[in-house]
Amino acid sequence: MHTKFLTVGLCCAFLASCAGTKQFTIRTTPCDGATVHINGKRIEGTTPVTTEINQDKDLGIVVEKQGYQVGSATVQTQTSWWRALLWTENDPLARYIEEDEITIPMEKIRTVSTYTPTIMPAFNPPPAAIKAAPKLHTMPAGM
Repeated sequence: MHTKFLTVGLCCAFLASCAGTKQFTIRTTPCDGATVHINGKRIEGTTPVTTEINQDKDLGIVVEKQGYQVGSATVQTQTSWWRALLWTENDPLARYIEEDEITIPMEKIRTVSTYTPTIMPAFNPPPAAIKAAPKLHTMPAGM
């Protein structure tokens, strides 16, 4: 009988401990070195970065790096049917984040220094267009 209570107690303790925090890694592609904000809070370090997160809330992740457009992603919690046995389905303790890491794509901002114009062919007007062009006169003095 004591074994039964011990087993149930250990299972409950295990399920309760899973509802806490966990290590979560954020990566960016094609570059590293982006600053990371999770739910509006700045995280120490730059990508790739590993931080401890609470598993009971959705994550809104924003990454930014100079020369790149701001990237963002959302990681949503899921309901654990094991934990829902102890808590209601809508209780944060019954929810968890399945992913251990996420990679957020970042797009480079095209700037003047990286812009490469297309080369247009030289314009060779036909002789008739040259004869039909109006003559330019000098501007009279005093105007």
